Amino acid sequence: MATVVRCLPFMAPGVRFDADQAVVGLMAKHISEGRAFPVFFYGQSYLLAVEAYLAAPVMWVLGATEVALKLPLLALNLATAVLLMWRLRQDVGLSAGLALIAALPLALPPVVPGVRLMDAMGGNIEPLFYTLVLWVLRDRMWLFGAALGLFVAHRELSLYAALALGLLGLWHHRGPTWAMVRHWAVAALLVVAAQAAVQTVRPYGAMFGPGTKAETRLLDLSVRTAIGAQVCVAPSTWPTRARALVTEHLPYMAGGVPGPMVDAGVNSGMGQGNPGLALWVLAIIGVGVVSGLAGARQPRGDGPGGIPGTWLPGYLVAVGAISTAVYGFVACSSISLLSLRYNLVAVLLPVGALAAGLASRHRAVRAGLITATVMWTALSAGDYAALAREIRGGHWPDYRGDAVRALEARGIHTLWGEYRLSYILSFRSQERLVVAPVDVHRIDEYARRAAARPVPFVTYRPCADGEVLVRGIWLCPTPESLPPVY
Repeated sequence: MATVVRCLPFMAPGVRFDADQAVVGLMAKHISEGRAFPVFFYGQSYLLAVEAYLAAPVMWVLGATEVALKLPLLALNLATAVLLMWRLRQDVGLSAGLALIAALPLALPPVVPGVRLMDAMGGNIEPLFYTLVLWVLRDRMWLFGAALGLFVAHRELSLYAALALGLLGLWHHRGPTWAMVRHWAVAALLVVAAQAAVQTVRPYGAMFGPGTKAETRLLDLSVRTAIGAQVCVAPSTWPTRARALVTEHLPYMAGGVPGPMVDAGVNSGMGQGNPGLALWVLAIIGVGVVSGLAGARQPRGDGPGGIPGTWLPGYLVAVGAISTAVYGFVACSSISLLSLRYNLVAVLLPVGALAAGLASRHRAVRAGLITATVMWTALSAGDYAALAREIRGGHWPDYRGDAVRALEARGIHTLWGEYRLSYILSFRSQERLVVAPVDVHRIDEYARRAAARPVPFVTYRPCADGEVLVRGIWLCPTPESLPPVY
């Protein structure tokens, strides 16, 4: 129930919706209409179009709306929380109540990571779900390898889970065995096979919208290029990045940086976060890990994968720590709210620490962890509740929906625009408006329509000889410099 409640506000039209999500929505619409069948996110050769295909049947029934786009994400968030609680009960031996407490940082995280877990960005919630699935399949060599291959082909962040399982397996066995070597050799083979299979079908997928096939352009990024562009091992930058990680990123993940929700990309006038929560969560993690290590039980459920079921808390901590270390010290992206989605797997770190502490025999420790966790998540719940009240009261206008209505009232159906607005207006109008971006191009059909005759330009920025269409959006003359027509 907590998961459903915190997801629902971000399904409301215009509350949290950006250009990349709009592209996924347009892909799903095109699939549901039988007009295009992409393999990857439009305009590139990585990030499988999984979310678009999940949303397509929902759109076929409900129409191309934000609700239809995000219903599968709601289901994935719920499935991830349920799967986590089930494994905490089965593998760690927690009661239903304790499993719920341990899962709260995932079921009801602070608003900033919670926002991202409901983004249709191509793969935000999925790595968390995949992490748990890989744990369940860890002893089934062929199923594990096939799942890992598919998950890595979709979102390379699933490699964190594989690395954590490999390290824990080595630790448990005190060295590699033939069974482990065979297990991981099969997994590596199937990962390579999955990549080859995806590249085999790539030429048949619509790459730039309806009527297109795969081709090489400046925007065409492969998996290797995308990963390579994100790897920057520069020790000279580590002190600066460490400060940003400790003073900005991790406090945001804990809900410890108060500020307006609009800074997190939420179209709202409400605030979020509470000062001091970063240290509060750090204390929860520290107590959970230490008490879990002190009261560690004898391993049980050892299988071919070499990892006992009771090590699930350690696995979750390891995956979260690996993700944070890579994001902090290996990734090229700056440490900011814009790139926070690359470390969403870190949500599992406090879950693992809590599970370890709640599995200990120390009643006082368990009582303290339960109290601290409930207080932490209650503050997050308050932020979600405030946002829900604002949405229900209609206190924050949906200005991009207003822009669609204003343009249709003027009889304008084709425009140029900037990327961060173009595809949003196109999706929100269910393509009654076609707005072709002049900067980042992903759908050929839009550019051809806009180039057929002079059409106006819509933008967030004031322009010469332009007029305010609605609050924050300007309607301007045809731009002098236009992109190539494909």
